[in-house]
Amino acid sequence: MGLFRILMRAMSARPPPRRGTSWQAPGRPIPREMRFPAARPDPPKQPDSTISGRCHVIDGDTIVINRIHIRLAGIDAPELDHPWGQKSKWALVALCRGQAVTARIKPEMSYDRVVAQCFLPDGRDLAAELVKAGLALDWPKFSGGKYRSLEPPDARKKLWRANIRQSGVMWPADSDDVPVPATNVGPAYRWRRADAPEVKHPQPRRLGLRIGWLAFSVALLLVGCNVIGRDTERTGRTAPRTPAPALASLSVTAHVLNVRREPGASSSVIAQIGMGTTVVPKRVSGPWYGIEMADGSTGWVHGDFLGPAGE
Repeated sequence: MGLFRILMRAMSARPPPRRGTSWQAPGRPIPREMRFPAARPDPPKQPDSTISGRCHVIDGDTIVINRIHIRLAGIDAPELDHPWGQKSKWALVALCRGQAVTARIKPEMSYDRVVAQCFLPDGRDLAAELVKAGLALDWPKFSGGKYRSLEPPDARKKLWRANIRQSGVMWPADSDDVPVPATNVGPAYRWRRADAPEVKHPQPRRLGLRIGWLAFSVALLLVGCNVIGRDTERTGRTAPRTPAPALASLSVTAHVLNVRREPGASSSVIAQIGMGTTVVPKRVSGPWYGIEMADGSTGWVHGDFLGPAGE
């Protein structure tokens, strides 16, 4: 009898579950997450520690090698729409033309760009060459002052916008609703929040030229009105109306100047004109000048990039 009971217990016992599975009651569906292993995401692909090849220049401190945007480590170059921004870019283009650039990547990232020290085949450091030329500034926060001794004496005065950005002071603005801090650095500007939209400020020399031309036009207009009034008093009849003098011809001082549909930096670009092109403004709206296009429409250019013809 005892042997019979032992045999019955052995026949009714459940088989042990296989390794890696769990026992499931018959007739009950197995959850999907138990049937298939969870997918593990692939680790992010890290760029090689060294990249070499021909490069494409974006601006004075950014290049592209093998579709990877690379920020030159330790320096700060002006933006393309800032003073000296275009010259900084084309100086870097001249250095890299026909050369295979080697980028030694650092672990940090700058926005969506890789940070690296970049060298030419002869061993020259691109960052050092730009600082020597006065077209970029050493950024001690990231370089430890490595390139500061290479800066020309007037570099920080010339690239004052990059210098202000490094000091942590907010950009100047012309709105009256922005409070002025107790201590200002540099010229007596009104300062704005760092995340506020950027405002372009004319260079003092260009502003003086524009004011001079405006004063000359007003004086010429007043003299003409005075002559017309005297002629009317002497003859007793109205002299023929003299049209207002046209604005003087101006010359483009930027490498490439955008012509916009409306007077504003956010307006769409409809054309581009090169350095040295002579334009005759037909309309004026603040710092913007309206010029006549080939199809008879009016395009708008900023006065910061215009100077007297022949300058």
